[in-house]
Amino acid sequence: MAEKREPHIESSFVNNPSTESDEILCKIHQKEIVFFCRCHDKLLCVVCNRLDHSKCKDQIFEIEIAAQKVKTSTAMAKLELDILDVLQNVKEGIQIQKHNLSSLQEVEKTIRKEVQKIIEQIHQEQESLLCELESRNEKVKQAEQDLLQQESRICKLQKRLSTIKQSGTDKHVFIEMKMAEENAFKERNSFMEESNMKYKIGFQINPFFSSAENILGEIKFISKFRSYSTSSSHEAQIELPMAPDINKNVLKCEHDFNIHSSKHLMELYGCVLLPNKLAVFIDSSNKRLVIHHENGAYFKDLPLTEKPFYITAVGMDEVAVSYSSKLISIVNIKTSKELRLTRYIEHYSRGICYADGKLYFVDYGVGIKEVSIDKEVARKIHVDIAGIGNIAVYKKRIYYTADHNNKVYCCDTSGKQIWTISDDRLKAKKNSAPLAVDNDGNIFVAGPDSGVVIMISHDSKKTEVLINEINAIQHPRGLFYDKHHKKLLLCYKKNGMAHLFRLQ
Repeated sequence: MAEKREPHIESSFVNNPSTESDEILCKIHQKEIVFFCRCHDKLLCVVCNRLDHSKCKDQIFEIEIAAQKVKTSTAMAKLELDILDVLQNVKEGIQIQKHNLSSLQEVEKTIRKEVQKIIEQIHQEQESLLCELESRNEKVKQAEQDLLQQESRICKLQKRLSTIKQSGTDKHVFIEMKMAEENAFKERNSFMEESNMKYKIGFQINPFFSSAENILGEIKFISKFRSYSTSSSHEAQIELPMAPDINKNVLKCEHDFNIHSSKHLMELYGCVLLPNKLAVFIDSSNKRLVIHHENGAYFKDLPLTEKPFYITAVGMDEVAVSYSSKLISIVNIKTSKELRLTRYIEHYSRGICYADGKLYFVDYGVGIKEVSIDKEVARKIHVDIAGIGNIAVYKKRIYYTADHNNKVYCCDTSGKQIWTISDDRLKAKKNSAPLAVDNDGNIFVAGPDSGVVIMISHDSKKTEVLINEINAIQHPRGLFYDKHHKKLLLCYKKNGMAHLFRLQ
């Protein structure tokens, strides 16, 4: 029975330093480490070598040979410098967090001080309102006392008039009546002027305090990331910043993919790595999207109605796919829903990419088109090169390759040529070379027939071979660069293989 294959994880010696007499074991298979693969930069036991590195024969060395002069090697010196860099970065990070804690304490003091001012102001307003209410209360009480006294006088007048009416002479009664009329008139006028006022009393708070939309205040955090000594810094005001020396870049294989098979022989033409850590591959011959987790594990298939050839990421869970017909579709990986775009294509679509909210694609024989999908606006970018296959966009620059061609082209978004670079290793018998662009405008491009992966500086003045003919795997068709995590995903047309590299 064949042994179960598991993702290869390098042995770690940081927490368990070894001596010459120690036997160092592979974490996966618990076998002694006896080989080193230069192609994948991995330590291997005999089982690892047999199961996962059968195609790396020329790059497999016995550990004793690989370890010769390691103490004085440039790799050891680089590692020591990298460790010093990391340590320095950690120390600087500690100082930054101490600064942050101090800033938080100062903000706490400010909040308490400012809120206390508001509380005191509210208290003063409260006292003013209560004083006004008390003053009005005294007036009402006085009015009540006045009315009670008036009531008493009127009752006495009423009683006196009744008594005189019964026992007095007409003359006496007439005189008392006239006097009573005068008094009654005064009392009536007094009541009408002073006491016939009924209050409707209420209270309305200032809308600033009562509205839920008006918050007391807001804490604002303005984040500024510092540049680490091992990474490049970016200056937003410069359109094409001076990137670090590309000759110092090294690819280190992080994960291998054995793409989930289907009923027909696979033909992988493109790949992307989504922010949700799913790797999506297009299998043209089986009309499907194949989805794996970033660690290489298979997730699921999404069937398509036509053969796909090019792919780009357009969101957290969405990809745009172009077909050989007049069709581009936006596919949601989670829901499997598909939005078809046909109105923008005159001939048939080819290479496709997404940048700054816009979709760029090749309309074969017409040129490159820029589409703002939300606004339903399409713009043609005329270029002189026929047979364009793959494209990549960085800010206001478009990079592309063409069929049966050994060149990489760079133009601006109006189609004006900026530079062209030639390399015979990039020429293909059929398809154009796949390419991708990093955060600094540097380009990754793979030779479809040679398997070589080259990095070209944004100004085309420097090139660096990341994967050469010795360790190349033939017929790469899909190339994608994850700008956030600095990872390069590479898939191959026929063998159902893909590799995820980290750029160091």
